[in-house]
Amino acid sequence: MRDIILVLGLLSMVPLVLRFPFAGVLAWGWLSLMNPHREVYGFAMGQPFNSAIAMLTLAAWAFSKERKEWPGDRLSWVLVALGLWMTFNSLFAVEPDWSWPLWDRTIKILVFVLLLGAMVVTKARLHATIWVMVISLGYYGVKGGVFTILTAGANKVLGPENTIIADNNHLALAIVMLLPLVNYLRLHTANRLARLGLGAAMALQVLTVLGSYSRGGIVALAVTAGYFWLRSKRKAALLLAGSVVFALAFSVMPPAFFERMDSIQDAAQDQSFRGRLVSWEVCARYAKDHFPFGAGFSGTERKSVYNSYFPDETTHAAHSIYFQVLGEHGVPGLLLYLSAVALGFLNCRAVMRQTSDRAGFAWAYDLANMSGVSLLAFCTGGAALSMAYYDGFLMLLVMMASLRKLTAVKTAPALPRGRRAARTTPTMPAAIS
Repeated sequence: MRDIILVLGLLSMVPLVLRFPFAGVLAWGWLSLMNPHREVYGFAMGQPFNSAIAMLTLAAWAFSKERKEWPGDRLSWVLVALGLWMTFNSLFAVEPDWSWPLWDRTIKILVFVLLLGAMVVTKARLHATIWVMVISLGYYGVKGGVFTILTAGANKVLGPENTIIADNNHLALAIVMLLPLVNYLRLHTANRLARLGLGAAMALQVLTVLGSYSRGGIVALAVTAGYFWLRSKRKAALLLAGSVVFALAFSVMPPAFFERMDSIQDAAQDQSFRGRLVSWEVCARYAKDHFPFGAGFSGTERKSVYNSYFPDETTHAAHSIYFQVLGEHGVPGLLLYLSAVALGFLNCRAVMRQTSDRAGFAWAYDLANMSGVSLLAFCTGGAALSMAYYDGFLMLLVMMASLRKLTAVKTAPALPRGRRAARTTPTMPAAIS
């Protein structure tokens, strides 16, 4: 039944995509982030619906009357340069048959986010994209939180199979990155019931992170919570509310959870952490020995590379977005990647600076602020996870570039010194064209 509903739902989108190509971008994002075709059990399981929607969207956009302009911002050029370098570097991959399929997947993600940047030209489209992200990933956040309550935290929360968030650690980081965006919608949604629902979803998503047993996710969550507290003007109230939420959340978890968290203190003796150190050294040494090239996508995980440096070790993934890019694409790839990350933070800061104390732009200020927290969470948790090319992270970078352009071209009278603009309360846009 799920398969039929999914297929009929996708077919019903076809006329909408042909009429409004941006609807196809939203559907593309939904399929990429939520992977609903991994939540069915029949003929639709694992079908390439995303590719079909992508081709339909590109064709509809190409033949539409919509203005087609290159985003032109620095981030877009950096992402193009990164894609070109990845392609060139893949010619020297250690095992091309292994790396090229992963190259194909990553390039498709870059094409998607660049198209997103070209088409997010209005506030309504930006908000629609945020809602898609929140609903797509929030589904697993809410589902995992309920699962944690029902099982009293006895079973580890996992993501959909055969996806980048299938691993408990990856799912936890994606949910932590999402939390600030959920909070943004909670602040800027007019409907009271929707605000209450978003608040409840945030609490369940915190439970999902705890139920994942992910130490990296817990660290990223702590960083996010700490930043929220530091930026808040109501520190006492937020500290009290946070203490209650976390006390209730921790009361659900079994002793096995606390034993897992206690191992953070003994990282030097922890085999998992030691494996990460070995993987980081493999990536760094390969990039140094083969400068300026890397081993290609997942190249450092191959035995021919890994065991050439550590013959007696079992191969592992890079376990770090930074070492992952370094080992796979060398120093030039890492520099381009870090440039993209830096531009994301700079765009957030620029939006906050140009919208502070300006009437009607509190939504943009808060969105940039919350997105900066999301980026910080991902960069912190990603230091120990191989999620460098995660769709949600790249989407967020591009959205901040679009937000900067939107707020730069629109002007509004400044408020009296020392006053902040009142929050607006936009709802889910009725039109996305």
